Amino acid sequence: MKKTIVIIEDEKEILDSLQYLLERNQFTVYPYTSAEEFFSASPRLQNCLYLVDWNLPGIKGIDIIRTIRLKDKISPIFMISAYNHTDQIIEGLQSGADDYITKPFNFDELLARVGNAHAKVSSLQDNLMNVGVKLIPEAHAVMKDGVTVNLTSREFIIFHHLYKNEAVAATRDELINQFDKDMEMTSRNIDVHIFSLRKKMAKIHIVIETVWGTGYKIVV
Repeated sequence: MKKTIVIIEDEKEILDSLQYLLERNQFTVYPYTSAEEFFSASPRLQNCLYLVDWNLPGIKGIDIIRTIRLKDKISPIFMISAYNHTDQIIEGLQSGADDYITKPFNFDELLARVGNAHAKVSSLQDNLMNVGVKLIPEAHAVMKDGVTVNLTSREFIIFHHLYKNEAVAATRDELINQFDKDMEMTSRNIDVHIFSLRKKMAKIHIVIETVWGTGYKIVV
C-alpha cells in the first residue's frame, strides 16, 4: 500500500502543518478544506489513509466517513475533533472511523498512529484479512462490524490483555497481574469475569476459549 493520505480539515493552519509533517515522512498528501471540495475531486483515491475533521462547514466529517465506508471497508480513517465526550467518541467510531483524535493533539503522536495504521493495513491487505475489531479504552467498550459491546472496567482489562495476545493462552495469574494490587483479584474473580465476557462477546462473534491446564485465549 502506497503512503497516500487524504486530509479534510477547514482550519488552514492545522491543514498546512499536517501536510508539512506528513510529506516530510514520505506521505503523498491530498488536502481539502471541505466535504464539497473532497467529493468534487477527480479521480477519487483508493487504498489510502484519511484524516477527517468532524466539525466542517456544510457536510460534517462524520457524514463524509459514512460515505467513504459505503465503498471502502479497508482504508484507515482517523476522526479529528474537539469533541471529547465518551458518547461523541463512540458515535465517531461507529460512523466507520478506526481511530479518534481529540484537539489539540500532539503531532508526533498523530504521526505515530498514522504510521502504525499504514503498516497494519498494508499487512492486512497482504494477507487478505481484516477482522475489524476496535477497542475503545475511554468507554471500556469493544466494537466489531459497527456493533458496540460495553464492558466493565475489569472486563475491559482482561479482554484487552487477551486481545493483545490473540490465540495465545493467558494463565489466571497472568490476568491477575494486569490489575493493581489494591484491586484484590483472585482466580475465582477472573473466572467470573470470563463467564460474563463470553456472553457479551458472543454478540460480535468473538470466542474466549478455555485452555485446560493453562487459562484462556481469544479466537476472533
